[in-house]
Amino acid sequence: IVTSKPQAVAAKRREERICFGIMDDESAQQNQIQVLENTYIMKPQEHEKFRANEVIKAVKALLDERLKGKRYDSNESAQLSKELCTEIKEKVKEIGAPRHKLVVQVTIGEVQGQGVRIASRCLWDVETDNHASAYYTNPYLYCVAMVFACYYE
Repeated sequence: IVTSKPQAVAAKRREERICFGIMDDESAQQNQIQVLENTYIMKPQEHEKFRANEVIKAVKALLDERLKGKRYDSNESAQLSKELCTEIKEKVKEIGAPRHKLVVQVTIGEVQGQGVRIASRCLWDVETDNHASAYYTNPYLYCVAMVFACYYE
């Protein structure tokens, strides 16, 4: 195990506390610092890449299931969008995108004959990062869900 000077000092203090009876051995094991080494993996392997097509299908299915027959309610929309974000994030994790940071944005609005355009801009690596978006609409509301996956080195 590679230790730096601050880690060595912390280990020495922990040993002193055990010797003087200030800390028992079990709590010392819980406070033990685990040092992880860098993997130097700069790009995802082929099976680890964010699969946008699968995510789009899953998000569309989820939106259809959760919003079918719903009417727009401004009081309920904020909570509903939070729930949808959480469910979409869990669904994407099931599909699998290891070492990706996920950002999910859901917009819900009332249909009143207006046109809506939602856009986003990001600065990222086009080889490793990706996005997926899906929408749902009925006569009363529209919903746009966007998932951004940024590879975390």
